[in-house]
Amino acid sequence: MADDTALPRRRRWPYIVGILAFLAYAAWMLGPYIRSIAVRDAAVTTWSHVATTPIDGTIEFIPRPVSGVVGPDGAIASVHDDHASRKAVEQAQADLERNAARIAELETQIAEINELDADRQQVKAVYAKTFRDQLDVKITTLAERVEIAKSLLEVVTQISERKNALMEKGVGSPNDADEAKLRVHQAAVDLANLEADLAFAKVRREAADRGVFADDTGDDPGWAQGERMELKLERKMTRLELIDAKAERAYLEARLASEQADLLRQSEATVPAPQGSIVWSERVSSGAVVLAGQAVAEWIDCSVLLVDVPISDVEAALLKTGDPATVLLEGETAGRQAQVIQLRGAASTLDRNDLIALAKGRGEGDAQALLRLDAAGAGFETCPVGRAAFVDFPDLGLIDVILARLRL
Repeated sequence: MADDTALPRRRRWPYIVGILAFLAYAAWMLGPYIRSIAVRDAAVTTWSHVATTPIDGTIEFIPRPVSGVVGPDGAIASVHDDHASRKAVEQAQADLERNAARIAELETQIAEINELDADRQQVKAVYAKTFRDQLDVKITTLAERVEIAKSLLEVVTQISERKNALMEKGVGSPNDADEAKLRVHQAAVDLANLEADLAFAKVRREAADRGVFADDTGDDPGWAQGERMELKLERKMTRLELIDAKAERAYLEARLASEQADLLRQSEATVPAPQGSIVWSERVSSGAVVLAGQAVAEWIDCSVLLVDVPISDVEAALLKTGDPATVLLEGETAGRQAQVIQLRGAASTLDRNDLIALAKGRGEGDAQALLRLDAAGAGFETCPVGRAAFVDFPDLGLIDVILARLRL
């Protein structure tokens, strides 16, 4: 009778073992899901932004309120490099000073040429007056000689006529008549020459009034031109050089301003961050020597609030971007609405390089859901980044996870 009772009991053990194994498997399979909905292992976070220094130098952080909020100037630190090279600025300054000396030299040279030309013009004016006076005297003399020559021509003409009359009467000598005629012709030639000289002198005198001077041969006298053309050419060349020097000065001034601006950029700079952002950490201390491009601080924008949620790979496969979620922060009783914006498998989760805070409940092999809180920042007196949170996905239930695990 005892043996008959023990037999059914032995038959029940396989069922019991099977049930226990199934429960263990279910606990192992559903553990991450149950833990994610039962434990507040998520964390409020946001994107991590790194501020770098634009130049080499010594950094000094600007005092900020305890909250770390960046002021309206958007500067979190200043960097000074007292050893920045001034060689380019000094070279540009020296070139500009040489150009200024060259301009002054050319302006002095033009002034001297103008002064020399003015002196020469005064001398020329004296020569010109003398030239005109001489012509006036010559014209007067020639006019008088012309009148005398006319009178002489009349006299010799009368003598020639009388000698011709005597010769015709037979009392005069033909030689005397011919000689008288020769004297008439000579007097006429002399008169013509004098009248031509007088006319030429008058032409020269009229030209002298217009500033054109000619000697007896029709050429310019030496004092009329002399070094005049050389002075004009030299003055023109000097003015062209002055124009070039002034054009170069404009270029050199712009170059000096550019070099000074470059020196200022290389010797003084600020490390910027957006106004209203929060400096989360300083990676170097004030007074440290930093290199251009070096990360010196980390800042966050609390207007963009995210939630880092550790989930199982099954949940990551079942969730979709845009799915709703309810987030309950530690210490609060009312949930906040959120939305899935990114899903990551366990092999490629966002880490501290991307997010400012990570969920404390994530373990090795956990996947990741990243949520965006709706109306981020509303109702928070201080930035909630780093606070623990419980997350529920309304569209994802236990049955969904079991079916996915069983591949049903």
